[in-house]
Amino acid sequence: MNPTPKTPSKWILAYFTICALAMIWPGALIANRIEPFVLGLPFFVFWYVAWVFALFLGLLIAYQKDNKEARDE
Repeated sequence: MNPTPKTPSKWILAYFTICALAMIWPGALIANRIEPFVLGLPFFVFWYVAWVFALFLGLLIAYQKDNKEARDE
């Protein structure tokens, strides 16, 4: 018997879609500046670091949720 793969929930897919679009679209249009500096980084670099951190948190939450569901089965 082959187990059927689980599909991720809609909120997880929406979260990662929003994060990916936020990294690509506004970064090229509004964040392509050197000034202002945020936490010692140019705004453009800070923009991408912030979204990478947001994606990491989302992956961590999705992993915890998936791991919990696997343990419950």
